[in-house]
Amino acid sequence: MADSLLSTSFSYVGWAFLPSYATSLLQGLYYRLVLPAGTSPPHPSTPQFAAHHRRIRTLVLTLYLVYTLVQSLYDIKIAGDFYTILAVTPTSSDREIKAKFRRLAAKYHPDKLSSSSSSAAPAPAVAAEDIFLHLKLASDTLLNPSLRFAYDRFGPVITTVTRPQLKTIRDYVYAGLRAKAPHYASNALLLVVLNATVLPRWGQFWRYFGVAMLAVLELYLLTHQLQHFSSSYVTNLAHSTFPDLLPPHLLPYQILIIAQRLSMSINIFISQLAPQAGRLGLGNGSGIELQHQNQQQALHLTHTANRLDAEASQMLQLGLTPFKGIVRK
Repeated sequence: MADSLLSTSFSYVGWAFLPSYATSLLQGLYYRLVLPAGTSPPHPSTPQFAAHHRRIRTLVLTLYLVYTLVQSLYDIKIAGDFYTILAVTPTSSDREIKAKFRRLAAKYHPDKLSSSSSSAAPAPAVAAEDIFLHLKLASDTLLNPSLRFAYDRFGPVITTVTRPQLKTIRDYVYAGLRAKAPHYASNALLLVVLNATVLPRWGQFWRYFGVAMLAVLELYLLTHQLQHFSSSYVTNLAHSTFPDLLPPHLLPYQILIIAQRLSMSINIFISQLAPQAGRLGLGNGSGIELQHQNQQQALHLTHTANRLDAEASQMLQLGLTPFKGIVRK
């Protein structure tokens, strides 16, 4: 859990400086590889340089977004779940779960290990007892239909909830909805405040759209009984292709973890991808006003240059006045 939180924090911190650094590095490398020897690269103030910078930055941001997705999947694989602990699948029956538990319990039961181990080495027995208790918790959770439904949607935290009124699937669904409503309300309020103060106006619609889609996804997963959802063909194919990197299945709560991380990363992605005017907080009206101001300044500079040219010509004519009419011999 701590490793997952640390990797997520590093991923978010990386968004702050890695794209800019990688873009500058790759753009310099691109010019060294493409331009002929002796040709100077485009100046940073030229449109060509800006176009190359924008394309390379988009590529870098997209690759980092893909890395964030893969890192989230890898964290889920490392964390595991009750199904992987018992070596079963989300579609396994109660009979298969009981058979797997009996086989693992015979191997890690504390009484069996304590009788075979000496008193001078109690550490293996203590570790085996912890493993056995974890296996027992996983088996009891998956063999209870209501608790299994709640575990698939809320994760291991549901095993720490001790509310006697939570008995049926409906009880867990209502409790989950009551717990999630303040969370999304506070997130929506925070997003409104950030869009009004810090975040650029460019891409505001997609930020709100992402939060809304995340809420719809969580509501759907929380209120629907999904059959064979976590053992889809795509998940199995991906795991068989990269068995050491991707998890064998995705439970609803694991999908929500990935969706939440991607939602945050996509918000940062949109902010990083915004044009320079958008990053400065300029909307469409402000952009038009800025363009008009630039045109006025350029026109003023043109008039000033013409006036200075006329004054310089007059000064030159005035300086040559005493020499008018003199014929060179």
